[in-house]
Amino acid sequence: MSLIKIAKGSEAKHVYQNGISKLPILVGEYKDAAFERVSLQAGAEWTPEIYKLTEHNQVFLFTSGKGYIKTPRQAFIIKEVSVFVPEFDVEEFTIKCPVDAKETLEIIHIVTEVNDYDKTCLVESRMALPRFRGVSEAWQYKEDFTGADIVQKMMLEHRNLGRLSMGANFGSGPNYIGQHIHNELQQWYIMLPGASFTYTAGDETIHVEEGDVTYTKSGSLHGSECKEGERFAYIWFELCTDGYPGEIK
Repeated sequence: MSLIKIAKGSEAKHVYQNGISKLPILVGEYKDAAFERVSLQAGAEWTPEIYKLTEHNQVFLFTSGKGYIKTPRQAFIIKEVSVFVPEFDVEEFTIKCPVDAKETLEIIHIVTEVNDYDKTCLVESRMALPRFRGVSEAWQYKEDFTGADIVQKMMLEHRNLGRLSMGANFGSGPNYIGQHIHNELQQWYIMLPGASFTYTAGDETIHVEEGDVTYTKSGSLHGSECKEGERFAYIWFELCTDGYPGEIK
């Protein structure tokens, strides 16, 4: 059984209805998370389903294209790689790709199950919602197992939305993300435009590129290598198996 699960972006075949296409990906790979590619053509708008705080958490990652999100109180302009977290079922919202858009608006939509740990975090320490953050606005951090010039950005911090967190890695080759392990974290990589590098988990090695989405289960030693002329450009998304990192054996 393969350790690395991958949904190739090059194999995505969109079928549009009213300018919207939705393609489930990596179906059934992890019980508490569902992923889908959503693509909006010029002029299309999408009003997603909303969930109660005790039901599901959901995240919208905008990987390419331009557009905007409209809520009853405000609007957010999508002009770069960005993440949006709605205020559960407090208010509806609409995502729109402008009529004059020259490219589709590409979205990775993630829905996760809410457990007791999530509910505690969402009551005690959740961020102000709705939350919209472009990658240029994300705060920078540094892990000691990466190349010196790797740029690392934190998009969503753990605990502020319960078990989930999200960040980004950027860097030109030759470069590396050193081998490391998460004993309690399920991890997905979402490749952004320009991405091209080699990813290794356990004894498996694959080459990934723009549009690919991978899943690696917790407890797997993994790392990446970027050769001359290649580029790291990806979002990582993590979901704790149960609670706070370090609590789970």
